[in-house]
Amino acid sequence: MKLAKRLSIVGMAIAGTIGLAGPHAEAAQTCAKPKYVIGMSLMTLTNPYFETMAKTAAKDAAADCAKLIYYGGNMSEAQQLNQVEAFIQRHVNAIMFAPADAAAASSAVLAANHAHIPVFTIDTNVDMKTLKRAGGHIVEFVQSNNVQLGENAAKEVIAYDKSALHGAPVKLGWIDYPFATSVQDRDKGFKKIIDGDKNIHVVSRLNGKGTTPGGLSATAAMLSAHPDVNVIFDINAPSGLGAMDAIRAANKVGKVAVIGLSGSQQAVQAICQNSVYKAGALQSPAVESKIEVANIIKYLDGDKNIPKLVLTKTYTVSKANCHEMMKIAYP
Repeated sequence: MKLAKRLSIVGMAIAGTIGLAGPHAEAAQTCAKPKYVIGMSLMTLTNPYFETMAKTAAKDAAADCAKLIYYGGNMSEAQQLNQVEAFIQRHVNAIMFAPADAAAASSAVLAANHAHIPVFTIDTNVDMKTLKRAGGHIVEFVQSNNVQLGENAAKEVIAYDKSALHGAPVKLGWIDYPFATSVQDRDKGFKKIIDGDKNIHVVSRLNGKGTTPGGLSATAAMLSAHPDVNVIFDINAPSGLGAMDAIRAANKVGKVAVIGLSGSQQAVQAICQNSVYKAGALQSPAVESKIEVANIIKYLDGDKNIPKLVLTKTYTVSKANCHEMMKIAYP
């Protein structure tokens, strides 16, 4: 479908009040009149990671006399496109965007480009090759060093193999979400490290949809089809917590370990308990949003010397440092 026709359909959907599904909010203002209005569309707000990101961004924007309107897209490309179109109709000054589907997100960015509204992506990006071919652009992308997160998780798997499995073959189940660029980078980093270890064998790789129910379902399927799985790699904390629930339901505590992205306080607490969730890696959504909001305000104030890419710090989590990492983890 051509872009113009597609956007016309989207506009009609919004006019029909069906385009903004998903949790949303407008942050309270301390200024009588905000100097800027920023629209934010995140892939979801049911994941506490993105909820923390949105609330931090709203607080920081309000402190700088800007108004933030944010929506969760329920992991739906169509809903996020509708949300961006609603921002355009509202004539916001800038858009923050964390797309659920990198390949499909170009349409939303192009729509904002045509309306001369700057787009800043956060945590996960659009497919830049597709966007550039279409003549689109973004101002900045702020993300954690996701390749490093994947590498760190892989190193934890190798360490677990040596310490707990005593060098026995790792039969790995991989809970994925291949549509987000952040996960694609984590996958890349993870694969780079495990490919160099002949003792690690990926026996199953399923889409856990980035959610706790999805992680539970994917892990249950893996354990049923491959009873010899002894390590699960998760690409985010919600799917890892779902994996933990599936392992308990299958009475495999002590036989299957979860190692992977563990940024939530619930996941870090599980690592402290060290029964199923053994180790992981985390990043801070609050740090990402603080940097992005600050740079949006600078850009709108006239400073066009904004970095195109910002990589934020990542951390490893183990039983030894889990209490310290709890201070960094999101609620």
